[in-house]
Amino acid sequence: MIEVLFVLIATSLACSILGPFIVLRNLSMMADALSHSVLLGIVLAFILVGDLNSIFLSLNAAVFGVITVYFVELLSKKRLVKHEDALGIVFPMFFSLAVVIITKMFRNAHLDVDIVLMGNPLFAPFIRIFNLPKSLVLMSVVFFINLIFVILFFKELKISTFDKEFAMLNKIKINRIYYSLMTLTSITCVSAFDSVGAILVISLFVCPSVVAYLFSKSLKQMIVLSLIFGIINCIIGYYIGISLNVSITGVCSFTGMLMCVIAVFINRNGIIYKVLKNIKNRNKIMHDLILIHIFKHNKNFNELGYNSIHEHLNWKKELSDKFLNDLIVSGYVVKDDSLGIYQLSQSGLSYVRMLLR
Repeated sequence: MIEVLFVLIATSLACSILGPFIVLRNLSMMADALSHSVLLGIVLAFILVGDLNSIFLSLNAAVFGVITVYFVELLSKKRLVKHEDALGIVFPMFFSLAVVIITKMFRNAHLDVDIVLMGNPLFAPFIRIFNLPKSLVLMSVVFFINLIFVILFFKELKISTFDKEFAMLNKIKINRIYYSLMTLTSITCVSAFDSVGAILVISLFVCPSVVAYLFSKSLKQMIVLSLIFGIINCIIGYYIGISLNVSITGVCSFTGMLMCVIAVFINRNGIIYKVLKNIKNRNKIMHDLILIHIFKHNKNFNELGYNSIHEHLNWKKELSDKFLNDLIVSGYVVKDDSLGIYQLSQSGLSYVRMLLR
């Protein structure tokens, strides 16, 4: 069973290495389109060769991925429809045509729409090559191909991702880079069909990269974190799926979504961070108000009394005591028990003078 986990991790690595460029280029829905439309390439190739293990199925599927990208770009460049609308036109057309052909011509063949969409990694260890699961070998090869592409063309990918105009001035073939990226995305989608299905492929392309984007400060860091989060996603999904006896691909996809939600809350610009920052800012304002009050009324002992200062601040006693205790601990305020009042320490006096300037 551990081989199933290795298949999931290899698939995750193959997807996550390209994921940052897909996310940064706003091509997440394009990856979704490719993962569905390449099914038509598989079906048409199967009609010609009649062998589900033929390499021509993968090659033809990759070609159809490029054709999908070309048609989407063609429609959007005409400015008659937006890019997102073009996606909604092209990939449902290709996918639905593939479904019609499958249901009409291949009812008795091992070519099933549900398997293509959902996959079943539990079957992966039964089909072996070199005494290893075929899916593990295939996805490992795809990962290394994607890795080599990213390493060799990292500069071109980085510049064309962030600044197309600058890339054109530097004579970088942005269209060639773009279609190469989409071709590798298509090949990765097709290669992962038998093992994990199209739905998890989309999740592995997008979710780890989105989480990595929220925690990274550079593109290289984002790629590394994307690979790490992809592995964590698969490990968690695998063990939960096995323990609950549910779909592993479904749990992995859900885990990826859950990781994204958690990242939105806990990243450096997330909701929890902002809430804590607001609390910190509020506390600082309250502390400063007390210090300024003591400074302004340093000769009016009635304003600074242990049991009266909260009335002059117009606060509840519990609230004023809390913030006064914080200032005493920090060394800005001292208690004068002989007079029963709060006074500024030397450091507190210096701080208030700096604050008022």
